[in-house]
Amino acid sequence: MKLGFIERFIVNNPIRAAIQRRVEGPMLRKMGSRERYPLSLEIGCGTGVGARMIVEQFGGEKVVATDVDREQIKRAVKSLEPKFADAIEFKVADAMDLDEPDGKFDAVFSFGVIHHLEDWRKGIGEVWRVLKSGGEFFFEELLRPFTGNVLTKVFAPHPGGGEFDLTEFKRELDNHNIDIIKMRRAGQIAVFGVGRKR
Repeated sequence: MKLGFIERFIVNNPIRAAIQRRVEGPMLRKMGSRERYPLSLEIGCGTGVGARMIVEQFGGEKVVATDVDREQIKRAVKSLEPKFADAIEFKVADAMDLDEPDGKFDAVFSFGVIHHLEDWRKGIGEVWRVLKSGGEFFFEELLRPFTGNVLTKVFAPHPGGGEFDLTEFKRELDNHNIDIIKMRRAGQIAVFGVGRKR
């Protein structure tokens, strides 16, 4: 699902980028079990802040960064600093149907993307499919108490197929043989964590 005006403003905002780099990235990095994640995939990369963070903070030597929105990919390519040119590849792709081979990536990153999908379970299935055995899935996701809130539905609507609570999210990871190795909750509205493919 492409973002609406309000969410695009939030995602493309420098304050959001700073929080992602200085708070969320380091928090998720501490949850990972490896020193480096050489070949990584980011779903829903937006303007590329997460992809750069994966290179700098997670030891990504090659990051495939995807987004369903061509305009976001154009922004990401335009803003990419030369020092990242060999490390990051931006591609238009649907997180529910990735054009990547099975078992390719050391890590997959979703910085608040799964809840934007028309069918979030398909997204989890694709994460599982493209991860190597033992590969790790880094996630930060908004839960139904936020996405199903009346104000959210008015100002930043999400697809009904992207709504889930924590129990449903954990169950779907388990159904796809992804074990949560570390997780933190932000009340009932968000979850941050890392899962490992069996």
